[in-house]
Amino acid sequence: MSRRTWGTVRRLRSGRYQARYTDHTGRQVSAPSTFATKADGYRWLAKTQTELDSGRWIDPKAGKEPLKVYAEHWVETRLVRGRPLAPRTAELYRAQLRNHIVPALGSTPLRQLEASSVRAWYGKLSGPAGPGQVTAAKCYRLLRAICTTAVDDNLIARNPCSIRGAGQERSSERPMFTLAQVQALVDAVEDRWRALILLAAWTGLRIGELSALRREHLDLETGTVSVKAAVVDVIGQGRSYGPPKSAAGRRAVAIPPHIIGDLEHHLSRYAQPGPHGLVFVGPKGGPIRRNNFASRVWAPAAEAAGLPAGSHLHDLRGWGATIAARHGATTKELMHRLGHASPAAALRYQRAEQERDAALAAAMSAAVRQSGEASSS
Repeated sequence: MSRRTWGTVRRLRSGRYQARYTDHTGRQVSAPSTFATKADGYRWLAKTQTELDSGRWIDPKAGKEPLKVYAEHWVETRLVRGRPLAPRTAELYRAQLRNHIVPALGSTPLRQLEASSVRAWYGKLSGPAGPGQVTAAKCYRLLRAICTTAVDDNLIARNPCSIRGAGQERSSERPMFTLAQVQALVDAVEDRWRALILLAAWTGLRIGELSALRREHLDLETGTVSVKAAVVDVIGQGRSYGPPKSAAGRRAVAIPPHIIGDLEHHLSRYAQPGPHGLVFVGPKGGPIRRNNFASRVWAPAAEAAGLPAGSHLHDLRGWGATIAARHGATTKELMHRLGHASPAAALRYQRAEQERDAALAAAMSAAVRQSGEASSS
């Protein structure tokens, strides 16, 4: 069958031409607009047939819904490894949409979202008046993922997010504590929180993992802590206990022997009773709240210990990983201790130690040169 016989082109009373074809369901589909000549109508039919045969055809009526509507549906139905988004991840995505994406692009229909509009939006977001490069990169990755799904759904022909490198975060280096600073931090907190700071620093557990830790997860005879759960606090949904954020997060981490005594002391005085009792609770016996802990416990202790401004409890993970790398931990060993499925973070800590090692080597050479100059003078 020749290409010109696929579909029909008819002349209207207005003098213009309408192109139509019958789809696989038997429904007659008309071109979204009329044409000045019959040849233009047949060219549209030929192009449409090629797109249909190659799977690249997009229904002209598709993609009319605003980005904000499709994005909310995307968050609600998004699956990661076959599972819905974790509550905290969904909350984070909605906050990024609400604060940084929807105000600028939310009312734009999907099919009208152009690469130029995305570039203008990203330029403002990552500029001096924006929230910062890290936030801009996170929001760009979210928008790109949403548009990728829209392409898969045949709602738009191509992804308008095409800025090379825009999704890469260039975070400023987090503060690196000294051993003396960590010890000063431990000494600055109340006795109730001493074991938590020590465990966070020397095992690299996240605050959500520490908050969900129960007596049965601590084996002080063998010196291990088993990470089997994590706490998530979601605005409007309250607190929930669930598995760690990834399969790699379920792990058993060796506890350095020098803090076992502090943990024994803590269990005897502060933890909830029974094998299912929470290890770390507040003075009234309630579970730890991330924000309350940060403002009432961490901030005063960090200031008293002289930690750099803007330090967080999470920075102790980096400190613990760096100490482990300094003592010879391999990439795989660091991944296990931190609960990471990807070697990227572990490699960062190892790279930091390699840079430090190079600096030490340079310092030793400088000392030798100074020694030689002193002896020859």
